[in-house]
Amino acid sequence: MRRKLTLLAAVVTGAAMLIASCDAGTSGLTMDKETLENLKVDPELVKNTIDATIYLEDGGEIELELYPDLAPETVENFVMLAEDGFYDGTIFHRVIENFMIQGGGYDENLKKQDADAIKGEFEANGFENTLSHVRGVISMARAHDMNSASSQFFIVQQDSPHLDGQYAAFGRVTEGMDVVDEIASVRTGYVEAQGLDDVPVDPIVIDTIEITSGSAADDDDAPSKSDASKNDASDKTPTPKASAKPSPSSSAQPLDGEDNEDDLPDEDDPLSGYADKDGIARGDLSDLLT
Repeated sequence: MRRKLTLLAAVVTGAAMLIASCDAGTSGLTMDKETLENLKVDPELVKNTIDATIYLEDGGEIELELYPDLAPETVENFVMLAEDGFYDGTIFHRVIENFMIQGGGYDENLKKQDADAIKGEFEANGFENTLSHVRGVISMARAHDMNSASSQFFIVQQDSPHLDGQYAAFGRVTEGMDVVDEIASVRTGYVEAQGLDDVPVDPIVIDTIEITSGSAADDDDAPSKSDASKNDASDKTPTPKASAKPSPSSSAQPLDGEDNEDDLPDEDDPLSGYADKDGIARGDLSDLLT
């Protein structure tokens, strides 16, 4: 009887240790070898994680794990914006099936939401970040300036290794790729007033992005930005609509457009560039440029 109780105690203790390790935000420790090889990342840099969930207004959810040891400034910026409510009411404004979905920069009225730029944490900018842009990875969009990323992010739907070393990947989707696939399949069109292409005809609105674990800002006393930094929900400007039309096949780059000044890198020749209005890159712009 005593032996049985001892064995039972050992089992309970082991289970408690397992649960504790899961709560500690160290999913990288249990990431399987195949996943690590696919991500091409140092296991030590994905041990510590911050969990986040993107909640959509239509009820969809995308769960993320972020890697603060891999891209510390990028993760800190994303967490700060999320906790300040910056992403509340923004949309996925650029969707290209079999490539990626991009959001975090415009509200439902396609009004640009501005945030401070951060350092580009990727190899081409002198920062070691080997996380590959494979399906499910989340990364920061940027303009031609390597230090121009601010709030816009993209989630890779299909492996895009040509982005490796050029954009700051900082996490991955752990649950909800079916939601990403659904978003990527929606009808898109061109919004003439803003010069934006690949815009979903029916807006895909982010209700909020919640940091669910691992954040130093879990403390209720943590400082927060003023309400002025959040999206203005009182803006009643009529929503511009995308006119649905087939889009040409694209090897586009996920870019944070700004004032027509962006020379966007081509997939095959990163030093050459092209852009339509507001810096939205396309694989073939011949039918859009004016």
